[in-house]
Amino acid sequence: MQIILDTYGLSLSVRNNCFLISSGNEKRLVHPSRVSSFLVTMPCRLSTPAILLAVSNGIAITICTRSGHPEAKLWSPRFLNTAKLRRKQYAYTTCIAGREWSKTMIKLKLNSQAKNLKFLADRKPALKEEVTKSSAEINRLLDYIDRIDFTETKWLKNLRYFEASAAQHYWRLVGVKLPAPFNFTHRVKKDPTDSFNPCINYLYGMLKNQVETGILSAGLDPALGFMHRDGYNLPSLVFDIMEPFRPLTDRLLIESILMGKLKNVAATEENNEHKLTRDGRKKLIQVFNEKLHKTMLFNNKKTSLLNHILMAIGQLSKKIREYET
Repeated sequence: MQIILDTYGLSLSVRNNCFLISSGNEKRLVHPSRVSSFLVTMPCRLSTPAILLAVSNGIAITICTRSGHPEAKLWSPRFLNTAKLRRKQYAYTTCIAGREWSKTMIKLKLNSQAKNLKFLADRKPALKEEVTKSSAEINRLLDYIDRIDFTETKWLKNLRYFEASAAQHYWRLVGVKLPAPFNFTHRVKKDPTDSFNPCINYLYGMLKNQVETGILSAGLDPALGFMHRDGYNLPSLVFDIMEPFRPLTDRLLIESILMGKLKNVAATEENNEHKLTRDGRKKLIQVFNEKLHKTMLFNNKKTSLLNHILMAIGQLSKKIREYET
């Protein structure tokens, strides 16, 4: 299970080779075998023995901002001792097979976006005509993606252009058809004036944490990707692998909104900016963790979302290991 440390001043220490979680007069002992990861969302005290117990058991500790963006991660140095694999990873990012892998990721994303629109139309029959048009446009863009010449230098520019075009059709319908205060006109990462954008940004942060942990466990370099730009503190491979799983996260949020699970998740500031409340963050963490371990159909396979993520990473790792220059 993932343990959320979200209480100000809470402490994490060790007693009898177990984690001791203390907050005021409340104390709780948890054996490492029951913990998959720690997520720290409020200022807490983490003891050195607790950190060492976590990393020795392969338990990642992620420290996030209040908006859900991972700011720091503690892990074992064994993740970094894979120089040969990472040299192969670099070679694979520059070959045609690596570019074809990028195409597969984006096609999975667009197909899932089309399914999300169909889900909305099934719930709201009045949307059927608009969804039919948008879905047809997304299918047209999928055909264009299949025609990209991956031997050309502009392959990535074309791929990203078709992806962005599909996103315009997708978000336009999703945004305007949700109930207030979740309806929106465009996707934003900062200063949202609706409740959907801060929610999805927070959920994407949690998705990023799962993907990055899986990448490190596989021995790959999270900063060495295929589609997203390189740069300081930019885990481009994490963003690459997140792409097909973003619409699955969108679907989770859309379903939760329509089922009334996320009432009062955000508070409105004086400048009309919507910020998640503490209770709102708890609700999002709960629905995400439930989704993470729930069996679902994706890419013609039935398993949990977490296993789908790990399978995608494992398949890429296998391709890289078997690649010969």
